[in-house]
Amino acid sequence: MLILTTLALAQATPQLGPMKTFGDWVVACDNAKRCEMTSLMPEGGDWSEHGWQLAVTRAAGPAGGWSVELFGHDGPAAGLTLKIDGADGAAWRGHAFNGADAAALVAAMANGKGVTLHDAAGKSIGRISLTGSSASLRFIDAEQGRAGTVSAAVARGSKPASAVPAAPALPVIASVRAAGAPAALSPALLDQLWTQSGCAENYEDEPRPGVERHALGGGATLVLVPCGAGAYNFSTVPYVVRSGTATLAGFDTAPGWGGDEGPPMLVNAGFDAKTGELGSYAKGRGIGDCGSAETWVWDGSRFRLTEARAMGECRGASNWLSVWRARAVSR
Repeated sequence: MLILTTLALAQATPQLGPMKTFGDWVVACDNAKRCEMTSLMPEGGDWSEHGWQLAVTRAAGPAGGWSVELFGHDGPAAGLTLKIDGADGAAWRGHAFNGADAAALVAAMANGKGVTLHDAAGKSIGRISLTGSSASLRFIDAEQGRAGTVSAAVARGSKPASAVPAAPALPVIASVRAAGAPAALSPALLDQLWTQSGCAENYEDEPRPGVERHALGGGATLVLVPCGAGAYNFSTVPYVVRSGTATLAGFDTAPGWGGDEGPPMLVNAGFDAKTGELGSYAKGRGIGDCGSAETWVWDGSRFRLTEARAMGECRGASNWLSVWRARAVSR
C-alpha cells in the first residue's frame, strides 16, 4: 500500500509551493514544506552597500532546524562580522551558520531593522535590510504548522514542538536511465520539425543552428529544435523521436515559456546524459537575479518535474527559492 501511495503521488500534477514578497525579503516553501527566505536589494539601493544577501532556510517537521547563508561580493571573507541593529555581532565562520548559531541569528532578525557587515578591522562594508524579515518568518511558521508552538520564530505559543506536523514525503519518480545512441534524423524529418514547431521563421535571414539530439533510453531520442535567442535566453522546442516518428515532448508541468496555443518552450536548455536530467533556466534579466529554473527526468512517456526554483523579484537576489522537489529513481 505504501508503494502504491508513493507512486500515486509521483503521478499527480506537481503543485508548486507558495512564494511571497514582504518588504525587502522573498519567502517560499516547497511541497515538502522546506522553506527559504532571501534578502533583496532595497528599492533605490546600490551594489556597493547592498550587494550582500542573507538566505535563511528552515527544514520542516518538529525538529526542523535553521541554516543562514551569506552571498555576494565573492562570498564570506575571513574576519567578517554580522551585527544586527548595532548589537554585538556574530563572527562569520565557513559557508553557513547552522544549529544554535543560526537560531540565534534568526531570533535577532525577527525584531531587527538591519544587518551591518564589518571587516576584520571593524569597518562597515555593507548593509542588509531586515524590512519584511519578520513577516517572512511568520509566513514560515504558518506554512510549517508551527504557529502557536514553542518552535515558531515569530508566532510563538505554548504548544510543544511535537505538535508541529511531520515533513511531507518527497514524491518518488521512476525514471528511465539514459542509454543508447540518439536516432539519426532524415532531412525530411528535420524539415517537419522546423515547420511544425514554427521555429523556422526565426531563421529566414540566417542559417539555421544545429539541432540537439540526446538518447533517452528505450529507443527514444530527445530533439531540441532552436527557436530564437535574445541577449541572454536561448529558446528550444523539445520533441521525442521514436522509430522515425516525432511528437512534441510531454511534461507533467508545462515549461514556463510558450503559450497555451503554442508548443512547450525550454530556455537555455541542457540535458545531462549521466543523470538523465533535462533542465531549463530562464533569466528575467542579464545579471540573473530573477527568473525560473526547472529540472525534469524521463519516465518513458513524458518528462516529470524533480525540481523547480524561482525568483519573482529582480532586486539583486542570486539565490532563487525552491518551490518543488521530487526524488528520481532510475529503473
